[in-house]
Amino acid sequence: MTTLAVSRTDAALIYSLGAAALALSYTALADLAARAGLGQWQSAVWPLVVDGLIVAATRTVVTLDDGPARRYAWLLLWCAVAVSIAGNAAHLLLQPGPVHPGVATVVAVVPPVAALALTHLAIVRARALARSHGESEPETDAAVDDAPASPTSAQLTVVAAPELVEEPQSDDAPSDALRHRARQLRAEGWSNYAIADEIGKSEATVRRWLAAPVAS
Repeated sequence: MTTLAVSRTDAALIYSLGAAALALSYTALADLAARAGLGQWQSAVWPLVVDGLIVAATRTVVTLDDGPARRYAWLLLWCAVAVSIAGNAAHLLLQPGPVHPGVATVVAVVPPVAALALTHLAIVRARALARSHGESEPETDAAVDDAPASPTSAQLTVVAAPELVEEPQSDDAPSDALRHRARQLRAEGWSNYAIADEIGKSEATVRRWLAAPVAS
């Protein structure tokens, strides 16, 4: 996972153009919904469903690593973009007045389909994030340190020992800045492996830092 910084000028340009594009799309889609027979408030909400799905799918695409959840988000993104483009084109090309029953039917089925797609998107995104956060969380380390001597605990200790000694001596006295950075990234949802790559330490060292109590 890589954190990218966007300049204030770029951010202002992106937000301004994005808001303008959404406003224009909203006007066209709201008019199409009204001509399809929806009521006043339904016509006002319908564009939010279409273009809102684009925003939700885009957020999932840019916040997840490659995998089934991200591919599903891409699919929803392009489907929502297709509906929005088709709606804007229909608003311009169709004759004034009520639209064809086929067009009205498409307008009517978009909200329930979008609700199902968004619910599924939320679930697959939550599962993907849960797997990402828990991918490197061993559950046997504490038991190895505190368990009484037995054949099983001895075997676990032997397996874990090389992991503890492969770090150079300097890792046992990490700088406060690196330790703080590791805890900050963990609080943001980074996995131990991603934190290790970011600060140039091994996953075992990161895990020991995070397990150590915070000095008051």
